[in-house]
Amino acid sequence: MNIIRLLKKSIVLTTIRVGWLIKPGLVTRLYAWFLRSEGARVEGVPNYLSAKIWFDGTDYSLISLGEGCTISSNVRVLTHDAAVNTAAKELGIRFNPPKIRTGAVKIGRHAFVGTGSIIMPGADIGAGSIVGAGSVVRGLIPPLSIVVGNPGKVIGSVDEYLEKLSARGE
Repeated sequence: MNIIRLLKKSIVLTTIRVGWLIKPGLVTRLYAWFLRSEGARVEGVPNYLSAKIWFDGTDYSLISLGEGCTISSNVRVLTHDAAVNTAAKELGIRFNPPKIRTGAVKIGRHAFVGTGSIIMPGADIGAGSIVGAGSVVRGLIPPLSIVVGNPGKVIGSVDEYLEKLSARGE
């Protein structure tokens, strides 16, 4: 990473973290701008991006965010995984070059990612889906699904959830 890019990243991310205390909505727009400037695909304007999200900076071009998505605090979005490279050393296997799996991450339009979730390389979260707090998500999540747990499992649909809320008068 060249010095200018590193300096830009440091200034913008510091501004985001301080600005979040003052005006969270402005932080979302600044974060979206920063991600675009680093190569991420950000469709329109996200609904909310917490200042406390950690996006894997290995290759921002592997990250796609849909219009109106919400990503809560302490979420990690990963685009690479070096676990096999490290664990293979115990078997005396050394990879040259290192075996590092990469995968694009897509968070669809109006999807909601709850606090503390981890989005693994290759995850594709469908439009309008809800990821419950603390979930670990990998693979394809169909649109309008509700996902919870570790590993994340689809437990229902947004349609069913809205019907339940409506029946209870909420």
